[in-house]
Amino acid sequence: MPSGTVVTDLSAPPERVWEIITDFENATSWVPDLVSVRRLDSGPLQVGSQFDQVMNVQGKKMDVTLTIRELDAPRVIAHTGDGGSVKISGKATIIETPDGCRVMNEWGLELSGLMRLAGPVAGAWTRNNIEESMRALRERLQREASS
Repeated sequence: MPSGTVVTDLSAPPERVWEIITDFENATSWVPDLVSVRRLDSGPLQVGSQFDQVMNVQGKKMDVTLTIRELDAPRVIAHTGDGGSVKISGKATIIETPDGCRVMNEWGLELSGLMRLAGPVAGAWTRNNIEESMRALRERLQREASS
């Protein structure tokens, strides 16, 4: 099962980072390869909240249903995702630092069927996508700070 952790330091308060990373419906503005996100329920974000997410994975559309599994504002959000032959787990932990915050993104993939053959490629793609997302988030926060 491909898995890993991506650690990113950001020059923004944890509360602002939390606002952005928990605004799933607007995540397409900073998550590369994310085509669309649609909330499947209503009300405040909570454990059990679900989203339909469409990703562009190496030129192919992948539909994933995300479910929030842990929520501790403004510190921790964790989810699982079901994309058929790809099951996803993710957890973002935000730690306050003297210069802003550190975001620890832990991720894992469970692949079944023929997708198991793609383990190394899927793992590398996932890590790269998270790293690119964190770069885009950093750039967004820097633009906000300078305006």
